Amino acid sequence: MKKRFHRKDVADIMDSAARTYSEFNYNRHMEELHRLHKGAFEYAIAAGPHKWSRVHCPQRRYRLMTTNVAECINSCLKFARQLPMMTLAEFIRNMLQKWFYDRHAAARSMRHQLTDAAHLVILKRVEKCNYMTVNPVDWNIFSVKLKGNQWTVNLHSKTCTCNKFQMDHFPCSHALAAARERNLDYTSLCADYYKRETLIDAYSVPIMPVGHPSSWVVPSDIASRVVLNPKSKRQSGRPMEGRHASSSERTTTQSCRRCGQSGHNSRRCSNPPMVNEGPSISVPDEYRRKCSICHSIGHNKQTCPEKDSTVE
Repeated sequence: MKKRFHRKDVADIMDSAARTYSEFNYNRHMEELHRLHKGAFEYAIAAGPHKWSRVHCPQRRYRLMTTNVAECINSCLKFARQLPMMTLAEFIRNMLQKWFYDRHAAARSMRHQLTDAAHLVILKRVEKCNYMTVNPVDWNIFSVKLKGNQWTVNLHSKTCTCNKFQMDHFPCSHALAAARERNLDYTSLCADYYKRETLIDAYSVPIMPVGHPSSWVVPSDIASRVVLNPKSKRQSGRPMEGRHASSSERTTTQSCRRCGQSGHNSRRCSNPPMVNEGPSISVPDEYRRKCSICHSIGHNKQTCPEKDSTVE
């Protein structure tokens, strides 16, 4: 959105509409977007709110707002894209092998029933419970109040009127306050997605090496196939070596060390150098260069006033 319409305020409102858990807040953000930029509003509606809005997503998102998974792989292969096909395939296999081992080892070293990331979120939300007032309605339903606001939590159906509990399948701060009132273990309110054992199982299957090509046993019907080059025409111009960065990647701006402005470097700088307004460092006279003719400080022999008299 920011790249298409070149406006940060439009992108910020769109981001708020995408991340909100409330249908009321979503409609309020979209009305503000319509008043601010009608073209951006029509573009967002045409794209389909179920694809980018947390409120309208029919699948479970588990607190994630993701982009295309291919973009994540492309960022890891930006230095290996120009390798030969077999070398690139081996690079990808070796990369995935390392990923699976590192993540499996990290998951086994976790000390809690939840993953470290999920446990940290729980700790932050538990701190908010100290300021909440919990009133039980029945054995499973509770009314939670904070600063004039009120939410209703159902621990049996795992829902809350803030919508975070049922959308993320992860207890919100109101649900944690209700669970503490009933002395209930908060891990029972979390989906299996957030648990340590699930993370261990996800990376339990190792990526095995394929061995040297000379040791491969290739079936005769596969070995007899002749694979021709793809029928493609080379595009005009120099091929692009880089790639387009996704919207979630952080970009760095080049700055000139000569003038301090961004957009160019010191080799292409045509601006005057910046003036250092900091405190000047005084150099003792014994360390300053002196004129070889009059032995004074402040000039050299080429600009010495006694140069002509010495020659005569």
